[in-house]
Amino acid sequence: MLERRSFFLDNPSMKLKAGFGKHETTCFIPGIGMMGWGQTSNTVKEVGTPLFARAMFMQDEDKKIFILVHLEQAFVTMAITEEVLKTINIHYPDWNISYANLMITAQHTHSAPGGYGHYPFYNFTIPGFQLKVFSTICNGILEAVKAAHKDLGPVSIHWGKHKISEEKDVAFNRSMGAYLNNKDSLKIKKEEWHLGINREMQGLIFSDDQGKVKAHINWFGVHATSVSSLNHRIHHDNKGVAAALYEKSHPGTTAFFMQEAAGDVSPNYIWDKSIKLMRGKFRDQYESTENNGEIQFRESEQIGKEKEVKGNIQCFHQFMDMSLEVAPAAHGVAFFEGTAEGPGIPKALGTVVKAVARFVKKKNLLRQPELHQKFYEAHAPKDILLDHRNGSFIGIPLSVWKKLPPMPEPSVEAFRKCAANESLNTLPWAPAILPFQIIVIGPILIAAVPGEITTTSAKRLKDAIQTQLQDHNIERVIISSYSNAFMGYITTPEEYATQSYEGGHTIFGSGTLRGIIKGFAGIVEEFKDKKVNPLKIKDPFHFPKEELERRTVR
Repeated sequence: MLERRSFFLDNPSMKLKAGFGKHETTCFIPGIGMMGWGQTSNTVKEVGTPLFARAMFMQDEDKKIFILVHLEQAFVTMAITEEVLKTINIHYPDWNISYANLMITAQHTHSAPGGYGHYPFYNFTIPGFQLKVFSTICNGILEAVKAAHKDLGPVSIHWGKHKISEEKDVAFNRSMGAYLNNKDSLKIKKEEWHLGINREMQGLIFSDDQGKVKAHINWFGVHATSVSSLNHRIHHDNKGVAAALYEKSHPGTTAFFMQEAAGDVSPNYIWDKSIKLMRGKFRDQYESTENNGEIQFRESEQIGKEKEVKGNIQCFHQFMDMSLEVAPAAHGVAFFEGTAEGPGIPKALGTVVKAVARFVKKKNLLRQPELHQKFYEAHAPKDILLDHRNGSFIGIPLSVWKKLPPMPEPSVEAFRKCAANESLNTLPWAPAILPFQIIVIGPILIAAVPGEITTTSAKRLKDAIQTQLQDHNIERVIISSYSNAFMGYITTPEEYATQSYEGGHTIFGSGTLRGIIKGFAGIVEEFKDKKVNPLKIKDPFHFPKEELERRTVR
């Protein structure tokens, strides 16, 4: 189920131009829920730091364009991508912007207002689709892009890398049991969790004709969760601290601190009994955030201009329906139980819910095996709490949830309220038709992943792309996660089998990584052979206006 579009620049001798800009996207609404922790208590009371959208506008001699946008948000939604694409084409139709040559990413702070997507699952605790937040982000992106276009000028591009030493307390694998279950994981001890990640930071440095650095873009995977779920301040977290420090130390430079494989990587490594959470170096979470951000900033300065990146820019994009290629979506109990840095439902309740989930599975397989057998096989050994095929939650049909009385558990009550006001009638509640995009700049290929990918999953995806391109001159494959949409986690089959938090939020089952690799294989094949005829483009699913209106907060 693939839908393709390509956009490519074929002349390797072209002189590129690029411009950079940023614009604030802070939307202060007291009491609104923040996106990331999934807790109804994690609400906005004040602004700790501003949030920004940063943009790059790149153009070749034939006026062909590529736009990159990086947000200080938890993730990007298809609603954001579609609205920005529509608005740019209304105001600047001659730019010829499509899904192929517009890439929007996020650095994954958990301390920014949520509610900016149309799919209801990630809006339960906000609550609802928050039109003001959505509009503020989209308007900020447009202003950042306009500023980048105004800044357009000739550039040279250099790639470099830097391995962060083991002594730097910057990132740790928070799911070592799952990581060590991989056949290709490093042979390390469970307590060596600082080694169970990709410690390499790599980047692109853009300089003008006088050699002055205009922009620094780097990729390093670590969750932007130095600020905890106890927080009530809008905050750009460790990635935002790093970007702000870089721009302050290098006036006139725009800094993009992007995410690579952050799915199982945390900045928190100390168990704090007083708050019953994992935290960073200091008891004060904001001090820990500054510390982690400064480490990333200092390490990014070690990235040198190792290789000049020459050649053309090529952009490819396709949609793929993961529910058809892999399995219909389902969330597991492990997801709702949370992690040590962000606990979810109480352990006792989790035990009860798992028993209920197994009872529902047994009942379904006995009554209608032809309907449920393949579904449960695809998701095994996940204890399914939310079945996206029919909207049943804890085995209770949506029609029943609409009639139930208020619930004591906040996250369950948030779901019940949405069901009761008739705003959940249309499925799916999480995106299944996902965007896959690659950007090729000379020997560099950037894969825009629409979710949170674990360390080993990212390694396997890179290896698959490199193998597919063994006869081409691609020297580096960069994973750029939280791009263009959000599907949840991407784990390996071995990680999925342990049903840790990440596995519970790998919504398309144990074959999810296989589906992701297949999605990228399609556009890599088109890159290899420009004669591949692009298929007719179709838009992802859109909700009925009346239903979207019922869950919209204006």
